[in-house]
Amino acid sequence: MAENYAQGGQGMKRVSSVLLNNMLAALLLGGMGLRAAQAAGPFDADIMAKGQAVYTHYCAVCHALGVENPGTFALAKYYGMDKAALVQRDNLTVDFVRYLVRNGRGLMPAFRPAEISNQELDALSRYLAAGPHVGLPAKNKN
Repeated sequence: MAENYAQGGQGMKRVSSVLLNNMLAALLLGGMGLRAAQAAGPFDADIMAKGQAVYTHYCAVCHALGVENPGTFALAKYYGMDKAALVQRDNLTVDFVRYLVRNGRGLMPAFRPAEISNQELDALSRYLAAGPHVGLPAKNKN
């Protein structure tokens, strides 16, 4: 620090430059996250409600909170219990959800358009991509 003063303040300018660069990087990265969220489409309460209903009907049976749910249990080893339930995740994208629903993975079956329509899948994928969700839906009792 003493050498910074001996350099006529050049060291302090360097520190200020580094701080400014870090702040700019944080703003840019934050903006990228915002653009990714906007790519999922505008927030629409009706679509979110439809997506939550589709999740509750088709997904919660395996992916609701708790290790007694096989999908949540399987994801816990990768994400930990605090991010294992799909509605707790903050890294799901619309395209990723659409792909997994239509193609399945591991023990998760693929769902055909006759089972989950394209409109339902759009709502579901936008709902999950908008997560994490505070009000977590319960399992469907049907």
